[in-house]
Amino acid sequence: MMRKGVLPGAVAGLFCMLAAAQAADQTTDAAREMPKKAATLKAPPPAEKPFFLANDNRVTVSQFSGGVPGYAKNSQGTTLAYTHYDTWAYGSNSFSLLTSKYDHGAATAPCLGSVLAPTGLCAGGVAASASIRSTFGWNELFDTNAFSVGPLTNISFLVGADASLSNIFTASSNYDVLAGLQFGFSLPYRGYFNVSPMYFQRMQHGAQLMPPGFGGPVSMPPPYPGLPDGVMHFSPTWGLDFNYYMDLGFLPETLQYFSISGRAAIRGADGNGGYGPYPRSPLSNRTTGYALEPVRLTLDAGKLFWGASYAHLVDVWAAWRYEKNIGGYAEAYDTSCITKGVYNGSCSSNGIYYGMTVKLGAPVPGTPALSPFGTPFFTSVDNSFTYGVLPSATAPGETAKTVKQVYAFTHTDSWAYGTNRLYAELLKSDHRDPASPCSAVYNHPVFGATAPCSGNMEINASLRSTIGFNEVFNTTAFRAGALRNVSFEIGADGRTTLGYAAPAKEAIVAGLQFAFDLPFKSYLTIAPLYYQEWNHSVYAVPNNAGNSPYGVGLYGVPPYKGLMPAGFTGTVDGNLHYDPTWALEIDYGSSLGFLPEGLRYFSLSGHVGIYGPKGNGAYGGYTLPSNWNTKTEINAEPVRLSFDASKALWGAKYAHFVEAFVAYRYWHNKFGLDGGNAANGICFFANGTSNKSCTEQTVYTGVTMKF
Repeated sequence: MMRKGVLPGAVAGLFCMLAAAQAADQTTDAAREMPKKAATLKAPPPAEKPFFLANDNRVTVSQFSGGVPGYAKNSQGTTLAYTHYDTWAYGSNSFSLLTSKYDHGAATAPCLGSVLAPTGLCAGGVAASASIRSTFGWNELFDTNAFSVGPLTNISFLVGADASLSNIFTASSNYDVLAGLQFGFSLPYRGYFNVSPMYFQRMQHGAQLMPPGFGGPVSMPPPYPGLPDGVMHFSPTWGLDFNYYMDLGFLPETLQYFSISGRAAIRGADGNGGYGPYPRSPLSNRTTGYALEPVRLTLDAGKLFWGASYAHLVDVWAAWRYEKNIGGYAEAYDTSCITKGVYNGSCSSNGIYYGMTVKLGAPVPGTPALSPFGTPFFTSVDNSFTYGVLPSATAPGETAKTVKQVYAFTHTDSWAYGTNRLYAELLKSDHRDPASPCSAVYNHPVFGATAPCSGNMEINASLRSTIGFNEVFNTTAFRAGALRNVSFEIGADGRTTLGYAAPAKEAIVAGLQFAFDLPFKSYLTIAPLYYQEWNHSVYAVPNNAGNSPYGVGLYGVPPYKGLMPAGFTGTVDGNLHYDPTWALEIDYGSSLGFLPEGLRYFSLSGHVGIYGPKGNGAYGGYTLPSNWNTKTEINAEPVRLSFDASKALWGAKYAHFVEAFVAYRYWHNKFGLDGGNAANGICFFANGTSNKSCTEQTVYTGVTMKF
């Protein structure tokens, strides 16, 4: 089978390069509006100055079409990205979150498709990633101007990391670290150019890298031994990043709405991921990969329609992208790129793509940009990063106890007419909750046992936006007693993992939010909502399906024999269309102002989400078993006790910069799975005994940092 040569990092590696490029975009977009040199501060910032000199946040939606090694020469995709950029006394930070939805050319499991054949009705895959970059300027660190000479504005230390995952084919995931230098130069017309030579190292997971025989037709074919956990350890290598920006200031004043920018990410050859006693084929050696966007033309629609006060509030843009040896896959010899001795076109791509970027708030704290309505557009912007450990998490159908590390990002803002909140988390499980193929039906480890596969990884994201009735109608009619406001609320959720089921959750909510002010600077919000969810599951694919000339097959090896009981059709693409239902979301917080002044470092908060039954996901004329029916789900963190460490150590002006917390988590009927139905084979053993994996209860701890 040609497809056994497909490597697991195809999508993950590509997506990490996109994430890094998006981070570079954010730096490009935001830095042009900042002073060229940060203030030189060798002591903590004084009270009258913000800790962060700039805090810029943006949302981008874009369309692209490009190669996916081994899958498609030209797969259409839509990307939604959130990017953050800040500067402080000694440098800068950028952070990006991206999610992409592919068309059928990059199909999710069990469908495989081919660069030679269409994938029919198979569901398109989903990929998600996070990327962070931080710089530390030498001028600022050493309190000098020695590193500003001519066009050179500064030299900085650069560090960063990337993580990505995809539910496409081999449960790809990618982890990168980098460190190096950044040389900054000024260009005419408020422009600049950055070049960053770096050390770069990555690890990648792929289901088909397991030892021969472990994962059925998925695992590594002889004579190679495979990798014990499916994780490739690549050799350290070099990297080189470029980015530039320039206003087209030479244009007539009436046309000065345009700018150009560009970027490049180049990564050196880094071996094939084999290590020690686990060699891999030389045909899997990665080569130098190029991801280039030589030029992006941007129209400042905010300035065009509303004037200079709204510059870059909304940008629309088009760019040309060129990629060669995507993810390091060598056009000349890699089996992902070669079909029957001929290059299949999937490991390079070029073309025009386009998008729109919306800025969330002013780049300088304390100076909110005006809206077209004459009021401050964003009155506050807040970002925080949380790390925590769940010691007793569950994975339905896999284990009743797994340790999960949690990396979470939260963005909140308020504007003239409401609020927005984005929450995104990456969870990394231990081996008791394994990634594919251990989570597949063949050679499945004993429930709750430690598996050889790498631990599962999942990304969840949630967005909620409110529009206040008092603000929209310019009234106080919706303020009475403890009631502060009534708002219209809308939102969306998403989730995907490395598990064999290849979930791709998409959900929307809409309803009302009732906000209350309580004593001691406390608050309570109650939101009754409409809720609807769409998802995907390998197990919903019909038995003996044949959606492409290659056959769907289990990872492309026909005939595909699923688990659908006789008498049920399954859904042709494995997608699940759940019924509309109700939801209730409750949040509260309290600063515990009744405590003595010397103890006012503590606060309480909590969240409860209750979601009604949503059916079994069958749609149209398709049928699924009744034991797939869902039940009311309760996903709650009813109490979190936080200690304001930064206030205790450095004083009130640093309140909430660093907080430590302990919390209790309770998740009943996880994902809506019926934990009370003995016929549910996910929540119960064959003898009818509950495996306790569909309810999660755990106390956990963590730390939160605001930026």
